[in-house]
Amino acid sequence: MSLIGERAAVVSLGTSCQTARHVSLNVTLLRARLDPTMQLRTLPFDWCLAPPGAVARWLRGPVRVPPTLAELVPAKRPFWARQGVWLWHDPVEEAADFTALAGRLQRRWARMLALRALERRVFILSNTQNNLDRVRDGAPQTLDFRLTAQRMRDVAAAVASVFGPDGNSLLFVAYADRLTPDARLAGFPLAILEPDASDHDGDAAQWRAVLERQVAA
Repeated sequence: MSLIGERAAVVSLGTSCQTARHVSLNVTLLRARLDPTMQLRTLPFDWCLAPPGAVARWLRGPVRVPPTLAELVPAKRPFWARQGVWLWHDPVEEAADFTALAGRLQRRWARMLALRALERRVFILSNTQNNLDRVRDGAPQTLDFRLTAQRMRDVAAAVASVFGPDGNSLLFVAYADRLTPDARLAGFPLAILEPDASDHDGDAAQWRAVLERQVAA
């Protein structure tokens, strides 16, 4: 999940659920650094799979909620081809499921866009969930979870276009083999993790060390 307070927020931008998991595991640290009033809330990218290119596209909108069921590949894990987003934890197998999903996404996006009023927003995007290669191989369309310099710039530009130029911080967390060489030189805060043995949870100690190092008061 993400954290929202009276002055600041820590926002998961995917690319998978692992980012939201480690925000949730480090609430005490993040509150102490940023805003003691922050509470866990669900935002659009918390529990879906969205490669960096899809993150920038979905952020910019203007279509942020599927307008009809026909736009989804209906399944236990529906895929929205227009945005290239896999709504992994929002099953849609019939019309009533779609109505519920659309309502949840509308509420999550309204909550997300309301963050414009805060003084500070920290956005975190990671590609360190170990099952992403299997996800990519089973996707209905091509998904590329690698970070490139251009994709990092696109995400940063989308954040600025939605939330304005001030008050935003970005943190990218990646595996070395899911980076292109130019990503290291793009000028954004970048933490490179060592692979762990989990399927999707990630290494709690490495994540905590990154947040302690990168998220400043």
